[in-house]
Amino acid sequence: MQVTEDELLTSRGDKITFGIVHKQPAILIIPWDGEHLTMVRQYRYAVDFESWELPAGHMEHDSLLSAAEAELKEETGIKANKFKELGTFHIAPGHLTQVCHVYLATDLVEGKQNLEKAEFGMEIGKFTLAKLNQMIVDGEIKDGLTITSVKLFELYLQGDQV
Repeated sequence: MQVTEDELLTSRGDKITFGIVHKQPAILIIPWDGEHLTMVRQYRYAVDFESWELPAGHMEHDSLLSAAEAELKEETGIKANKFKELGTFHIAPGHLTQVCHVYLATDLVEGKQNLEKAEFGMEIGKFTLAKLNQMIVDGEIKDGLTITSVKLFELYLQGDQV
């Protein structure tokens, strides 16, 4: 991660400072068995909140797909035989350069988690899309990556281009 402050001069002559966080791409995986999505629950120190989220991570591998495969296996123990990229989005374009790549994972094989130290205690849950949406409405899911990716998934299920 790198943080910069860029000063720009507008066409009106105003000086504006932008604080920018530069980060490698993120990946998010939607494990879907045809009825349920597999999610993880973990404590998020920065916001002091136990957060239900879709599995996600940062680009720490040779390719985005290998990062998605590794994060899914690490956090949930699941191996997916099929992956499809549903789309990308800017996480916080006002101050962050990071782009999130969303993958749908299907043809799932259950296994054992291989958690990193910071992920100790991570729980796994399976939810229908209807239940997941209700959790968003009820404030049980507040993670922006998850909420945005659920919308991409819904568009995919509707047959809309994503």
